[in-house]
Amino acid sequence: MYSLIFHWGLYSVPAYGGEWYEKQLLTPPSRKGNADDLSTRTQKHHREVYKNAPYSDFQRCFHPEKWVPSAWMTIATELDAEYVLLTSKHHDGYCLWPTATTDYHTHRDVVGDFKSAALQAGRKFGLYYSWWEFRHEVNKGTPDGEAYLKRMVAQVKELCDLYEPDIWWFDGDRNFRTKHAVHAINSAMAYIVERTPGVQINDRTGGTPELEAEKKRSQDYMPPYSTFRVYGDRAMPEVAPSVPWEHIGTVATSWGRDKTHTVHDYKTGRELWQIEQKVEGMGGRVCWNFGPDAEGELDEMEVAALRAAAELRRKAKAKESSNG
Repeated sequence: MYSLIFHWGLYSVPAYGGEWYEKQLLTPPSRKGNADDLSTRTQKHHREVYKNAPYSDFQRCFHPEKWVPSAWMTIATELDAEYVLLTSKHHDGYCLWPTATTDYHTHRDVVGDFKSAALQAGRKFGLYYSWWEFRHEVNKGTPDGEAYLKRMVAQVKELCDLYEPDIWWFDGDRNFRTKHAVHAINSAMAYIVERTPGVQINDRTGGTPELEAEKKRSQDYMPPYSTFRVYGDRAMPEVAPSVPWEHIGTVATSWGRDKTHTVHDYKTGRELWQIEQKVEGMGGRVCWNFGPDAEGELDEMEVAALRAAAELRRKAKAKESSNG
């Protein structure tokens, strides 16, 4: 199985350093005064270009109303993607659907329009959702309290009820290690499984320190409610797992759009195809990333590289068919 994920959000506006732009604004600069430190460079860029405006002001320059979802699905079809995923909410907490849980969201129902376009194009539909948010960290990264957890669970249930995705790709679970936090996540996943039997769920679903240790010890361990493993961003297991797994990767060096990329930051189509072959050889599936700009336009370099990889894939299959 081959898939695509679209990282789209307010970080697509500055398009500087990727989807962790807000985190770099919140991170103290390097004590060594290193001008090349990412947080230092990002904060300098934000002062000079945006006059230190609040991150939330990027809502004014984020233009999902101009986005044409069918254009994404045309590319997905061209690339033979079986399913497509959208970041419903990334670590910055901004929601791409008109949620009732917060006023920090798009007015356009981006998630709903994405789903409709995906189904019309014959693609399976999935959602990325981050448990964690940059601005909700206390006590060494533990999400801050009952209100946060309630809102988080309510958002997942809302997404499940409104959109019923075929696949859930959770992220940001590393700060959810207390039994209380794990219980909240498990309650959300139990709701998903009950409402949408047969749904696929990745393995970034929180866990007590004991469960996390078991997950690290065995690549074949499957956390509760999960149906496939990921093994980290761009990660590859050393040997073939005995459980369903996925390699998720980028064409360039970031997930969100980054205008500072040069041609040298992008993988070639052949490099992508070689990764696909390795993953397939170990029984896994591949999910490649797109980082659209603030108006929903895809990165032409990413599109070109994935097109080249798709062509190599087709030629290999045609050759295999002719020999078989």
